[in-house]
Amino acid sequence: MDKRIAAAAKTEPFHVGVVLTPGFSLMAFASIVEPLRGANLIQGDVLYRWSHMSPDGGMVASGGGLEVQTEPLPKLPSADLHMMVVCGGMSSDSYRHPRLTTFLRQLMRRNVMVGSVSTASFILAAAGILDGRRCTVHWDYLEAFREVFPNLDASNELFVIDGNVFTCAGGTAAMDVMLQFIRQRQGDEFAGMVSDQFIYGTMRQPRDAQRMTLRNRLGVAQPALVKAIEIMEEAVESPQRSPKIAKRVGVSTRQLERLFRHYLGCTPTQHYIRLRLEKARKLLRHSTLSVLEIGVACGFTSASHFARAYRSHFKVVPSADRAPAVVPFLTKLANVAPAPRKPSAARRKKP
Repeated sequence: MDKRIAAAAKTEPFHVGVVLTPGFSLMAFASIVEPLRGANLIQGDVLYRWSHMSPDGGMVASGGGLEVQTEPLPKLPSADLHMMVVCGGMSSDSYRHPRLTTFLRQLMRRNVMVGSVSTASFILAAAGILDGRRCTVHWDYLEAFREVFPNLDASNELFVIDGNVFTCAGGTAAMDVMLQFIRQRQGDEFAGMVSDQFIYGTMRQPRDAQRMTLRNRLGVAQPALVKAIEIMEEAVESPQRSPKIAKRVGVSTRQLERLFRHYLGCTPTQHYIRLRLEKARKLLRHSTLSVLEIGVACGFTSASHFARAYRSHFKVVPSADRAPAVVPFLTKLANVAPAPRKPSAARRKKP
């Protein structure tokens, strides 16, 4: 158990500060706070208390438009603050605020537990909080996160606790990480009671995968086909030819073609291109990499080849699909000006 968590368990209510960013996820927010409320309810006493915060205070709008009143971050962390969680949402990959960055660094110097939920991992990474640590982020942003922060050890786990820093995939995974801390303070049986209170069932472990297995996602259990798609997903930047993939899964090229047509209604090549283009769209929307860099990262040999394939599949050129319209809406709704995007390392190296 973390020493600070253990000390708080014996003396005072455990104080959790929840920083809300523009467009924050309501599901993630509830999954942070509700287990704490449930613990108090079961105990019949105040084991936990929480504060809603933002860099400037005031109303902060969620991705669904619901607004929450927040208090401004103090100039210095209070002595009774035991944990700070930054709750992200759809626009947190580009959200930066100098006051929040400074406050997070102050917390780290004081050895306060700092965490992020969903895309707020981008905020912690930009502040240098994740340097030298393992981390995770919502699966839909994972590839973009790895491209923007190539030196960080980002995984596909539900949540990662590394020292006094934790990162969480978001959504209901935030409940798993909060139940983990409740377990550390009050024990397995008590954490199980909190989980049961929300009809949550089995508490998931950190290394559980975020998404359903490939078999469940595809609705297909054919071993050779599943293995072939796994190979494709692992080799997006350097695509492999169908004969090589067929050899690796132990079937002929013709048999591989038949499997794809029978189960997925397309050829291996068509599925592979679609998979690479879907990754490209994620990078376009969630990273600052140039269109050319994204094309290369997704296995296209030239900008023109990438543009043609992208337009054929999505009916729009890559540059026009750069950012979804929802981001300006959320920024306006929260009355916060977006921070300028910093060029990625890859872009800075270009002449």
